[in-house]
Amino acid sequence: MTFKNLMKEPVKVDKKAFFDAVNAQKTIAITPDGNILEGEIDSLPAQPYVFLGTPKSLVGSAAAKPTPLSQILGNNYEVRDEGDTVSIYAGRAWQELLSANEPFHLYQDTTSDGITEFSDKILDEYIWYSCEFGINAREVAQCLEERVEGTLLCIENERPYSFTGCAYVDDIVEAREKAFEFIKEELKKRMAEDEIVPDDLTGEEEEALRFFGLL
Repeated sequence: MTFKNLMKEPVKVDKKAFFDAVNAQKTIAITPDGNILEGEIDSLPAQPYVFLGTPKSLVGSAAAKPTPLSQILGNNYEVRDEGDTVSIYAGRAWQELLSANEPFHLYQDTTSDGITEFSDKILDEYIWYSCEFGINAREVAQCLEERVEGTLLCIENERPYSFTGCAYVDDIVEAREKAFEFIKEELKKRMAEDEIVPDDLTGEEEEALRFFGLL
């Protein structure tokens, strides 16, 4: 996966496209690559976003004052004019990022809760079985981060990102295959090392091994 650390990496957007979008006063979404899409959340393609909403007005109205460019996307974003581009700094906008990405990401990983579930129900089923042997969602996510294409948006100061982030994969079918292979190989290794003994299993453990084709 490609790691995009929004604490350190601003999002660069074409200046004209950005001001056109702001002046239109419509709902827009901005991707980590700096592309601007128009539309509500239910009409957007499933991909990462660093902003989703309606920018504030640069010119104001009878009821509201103009908004400085730096705060045009909200108080937790900082927007800077840098010539032909504008740079969006989203390091303080984690809650806004979660709201923008909630319908689309494969998983969310936080320092407080870790990964509670995968949005893909098939991957979640794999974890339901693998956790019988202590193979958790974080281990499977690490496998995916290393072995499949995708994007991981995070807000962290230093590696290892341990972690506030949300992840996407480009090909969910491939992600399922890689996750299944990873869990199966890990279980086979434990069986070869007698950490898992087929004659000494609970009913749930036996069911899990059968699910992964190991019994």
